Amino acid sequence: MQGRQAESAPSRLTVAILCLGGLGAIVGPPAPLTVKAKLPYEVVEGWGQLPADYESGAGMAVAIDPRGGIWYYNRGSHPVIQFSSDGSLVQAWKEDKAVSLHQTAAHGMAVGPDGGVWLVDREANTLYKHSPAGRALLTLGSFAGRQGDNEARYAFNYPAGVAHDRDGQVYVADGYRNTRVVKYSAQGKYVTHWGGPGSEDGQFNLVHGLALDSQDRVYVADRGNKRIQVFDSDGKHLATWKGLGTPWNVAYDSAADVLWMCDGDLGRITKLSLDGDPLGWFGEDGPDPGQLHQAHSLAVDANGAVYVAETVNQRIQKFVPSE
Repeated sequence: MQGRQAESAPSRLTVAILCLGGLGAIVGPPAPLTVKAKLPYEVVEGWGQLPADYESGAGMAVAIDPRGGIWYYNRGSHPVIQFSSDGSLVQAWKEDKAVSLHQTAAHGMAVGPDGGVWLVDREANTLYKHSPAGRALLTLGSFAGRQGDNEARYAFNYPAGVAHDRDGQVYVADGYRNTRVVKYSAQGKYVTHWGGPGSEDGQFNLVHGLALDSQDRVYVADRGNKRIQVFDSDGKHLATWKGLGTPWNVAYDSAADVLWMCDGDLGRITKLSLDGDPLGWFGEDGPDPGQLHQAHSLAVDANGAVYVAETVNQRIQKFVPSE
């Protein structure tokens, strides 16, 4: 394991991101959550069989496919790893499996309704779709990593995340330098985008992740503004949730019809109603099993197990409700 280093970011954002981390450590948990019960979740120690020749790297994203398989996107020697729910290794893609697997640029991930594996390459400003076997199917973004501004239809600027609605339409959190959400059809045709820099409703400051619920409402982790914003699938602003900590990413739990949020500043996972009310939390900052440090992404399976990818601890962990 390498040293405890913060997630890399564009240079002009480095100071702001470090300040966010420091502020979270100083002020402690936001008031609304201090009165909520800690959820009875425990880590499944030893979960996740890694390839024998795996060299670890920052854990960036986790996703669950329609059949319940667990996918892990990381900056190690096998950037894409698939597990079964019991942690057995299904497959691992080495960095040289496809030209699109750049381990140092791995960031966001999602698996669509058709089983397609979508990977966000932040530094290349590109989104790739692969078949479950690793075959490249589609590329979104400009060639040679060219950066696009907030109005570009097919060019990003340090994108961070990706998600899908029920029809397989694609939503991109774009992201670190741009401040918007971009929507595409399942075939990659531009549909619309929304957002812009700022702190007003509908504006963003570091669009870091997003998720959609069963009604195709879009929940956006507006990390720099320390809030979650809610939109309909066309970008109409519906709500803004504040006072929950620092949302690094969000995941929809279809079985319980709730939203889960990872707070990378505090090493905490928070459960939220779809009205934004905190229902409880678990986790604490640290390197030990069951602790979290820079929880970057999370996913929830049909049985309520929560999977978390961590950058500094360079791992994926599975948490389940305690007996």
